Amino acid sequence: MPPRGHQSPRHKPDITLPSSYNDLKFTQIQTRHHEKEPSVIILTLYRPKNYNAFTDTMREEIETAYAMFDIDERVKCIVVTGNGRIFCAGADLDAGFGKGTFGEDAERVQDHRDGYVMRQCIWTIKLT
Repeated sequence: MPPRGHQSPRHKPDITLPSSYNDLKFTQIQTRHHEKEPSVIILTLYRPKNYNAFTDTMREEIETAYAMFDIDERVKCIVVTGNGRIFCAGADLDAGFGKGTFGEDAERVQDHRDGYVMRQCIWTIKLT
């Protein structure tokens, strides 16, 4: 099926539309057509051992999938769900930030925990 007439912000010239979204080989998401209505695509966050915690790889895969959905006339609706009992646990803090969790320039997980920055500010104010 030919792409839509407009170009989305996510459009990349090398996008090839699959014959079926059931056949795409992602590592952290799954896509499939709804059984009774193939124009409905079900996108599932799929990291069952990590409660579907969000990673950069997951973000990239979702962006890739949505770039295809955006130009595919067959897609009328997208349902986003999570595998298992939990939709998404949030960011995967074990994956790290920026340059990861290891190394001299790495960000620390504690830097992104609730209240950490406030405690640091209060401690700094007490010192001055």
